[in-house]
Amino acid sequence: MHPVSLFAAALLLVTCSATGADTAPMPLPVASAESVGMSQERLDRMTAHFQREVTRGSTAGYVLLVARDGKLVHQSAIGHRDVERGVPMTLDTRFRLASMSKPVTSVAVLMLYEDGRLQLNDPISRYLPEFAQPRVYTGVDANGSVLTEPARREITIRDLLTHSSGLGYGPGFDAKHPLTKLYGAINFSAPGSLADKVHALAGLPLYFHPGESWRYSYAHDVLGRLVEVVSGKPFQEFLADRLFIPLRMNATGFYVAEHDRSLLATMYSHNGAETGVQPSTRAWYGDATDTGRAPSGGGGLISTAGDYLRFAQMLANGGTLEGRHYLAPATVALMTQNAVSTAAMAQYWGSQWGGYGYGLGVGIEVDPAHEPYAGFPGDYSWGGIFDTHWLVSPKTGVVAVLLTQIDPLGTKVPQRTDVDFHNLLYAAVTAVDPPSRLKNR
Repeated sequence: MHPVSLFAAALLLVTCSATGADTAPMPLPVASAESVGMSQERLDRMTAHFQREVTRGSTAGYVLLVARDGKLVHQSAIGHRDVERGVPMTLDTRFRLASMSKPVTSVAVLMLYEDGRLQLNDPISRYLPEFAQPRVYTGVDANGSVLTEPARREITIRDLLTHSSGLGYGPGFDAKHPLTKLYGAINFSAPGSLADKVHALAGLPLYFHPGESWRYSYAHDVLGRLVEVVSGKPFQEFLADRLFIPLRMNATGFYVAEHDRSLLATMYSHNGAETGVQPSTRAWYGDATDTGRAPSGGGGLISTAGDYLRFAQMLANGGTLEGRHYLAPATVALMTQNAVSTAAMAQYWGSQWGGYGYGLGVGIEVDPAHEPYAGFPGDYSWGGIFDTHWLVSPKTGVVAVLLTQIDPLGTKVPQRTDVDFHNLLYAAVTAVDPPSRLKNR
C-alpha cells in the first residue's frame, strides 16, 4: 500500500499549453487557451486539482487533454503510470478504455449504415440468426429456476445501440437479479472468439421486452460481432482499416504488443483502504497482451488520451478530421441526439441523473438543471468503469479527455472524477462562443 505521503513525494507533473510535454506527437494543432476563449490559469487550476487527487491517494496518475475549436490548448501528465517502478505518467501512456469503447463501436456500425449494408430498425437476427425468437424473464419458480415468455418483438440494431434490447451485464451492475449469475458467466476477458461469446449471450433470457426499458448491457459486444458478419472482416481489422489507421490513432486497439507493455498504465485499486492505492490483484479485465481474448466492443479497447481526443474531435467536427470524412454530419447528429426516456435512465442510474439521456452509444446532456455537474444541453460523452472520461460540447466547441486506471471493486475512496472533470473544465471557459466562431458571424 502506498500512503499519501509517498504519492506526494513521488508526484510528477507535466503541463503544456502551446508546446509538447513529452515525445508524444501533438494530436491536434496547438493554440493558447486565451486565443480560443479559455483561461490558462483555470486550466492550470484543473491540473492542480487532479494533482491533489493523486497526492491524497485517489489514483496513481492522470493524463488530461483539453481542446477547443479544434485546437489543443492544454495537456497534463500527472503522477505515475507505475508507482512501484517509479515510471512517470506520460502523454503516450496506454489506458484500458473500458466503456469508452462503446462510442467507437457505434461509429463502426454507423459506417456500415452509411454504406447501405444495414438499417437501424433491422432485427439483429437477420445478421446473427442465434438471436431469433428471444425470450424474456418473467420470474422464478419454487425451485429458483428462471421462467420466461416469448418476446413481443425481435431485438433491432437500434435497440442494441440504445441499450434498449433487454440484454444485461453481470454482478458489477446488479448483484441481486436472478439473471445476474447467467450474464456473469459471459467473460469477454477470458480466451475465446467473439462469435462464441455472442452466441452464448443470445441464449440468455432478456431482462425486459425489446424497446420497453433501458439497461446497461453487452449490447456493444453483440454490435462488434455484427460488424464482423456484415463487413466480412474481423472486428479489430475493420476498426483499424476504417477508423484507427486513417485517423492516425496509432496506439489504439484491443491488444498491446509485448514491446509496448511498459507503456500500459498499471491498474490500481484501493482494496478496501481509506487512502492510497496498490496494484489491483483481480484479473477480471484480462491481460492486455493476450490476443486470444475476444475483441470486446463494449469495453476492450486500449488507447492513449491523444488518440481518443482525435476520435472525439472527429465527432465534434460532424464526422470529419483533417479533410477526411468518416461519418456524415446527419449521422453524427443522429448518434448524438437523445433517443431514450430520461426517466428510464434515472430509474437505472439514480434520481441524480434525471436530466441525462442516451443516443446511439453516447450519453446525452438533456437538462443540466437536473444533473450533478456543469454543462450545456447537447453535450455528449460516455465514460468507462476504470475512471476514464471524455466530453464533446457542441455549444462551446470544447473537447476533452481525462484518463486514469482504477479498478472500482471494493473502493472506499469517493470517486467524483466525472463531476470534477465537467465542473473544472467549464470553469475554464471564459466565453461560450470561441473567438473564431464570433469572427465568422
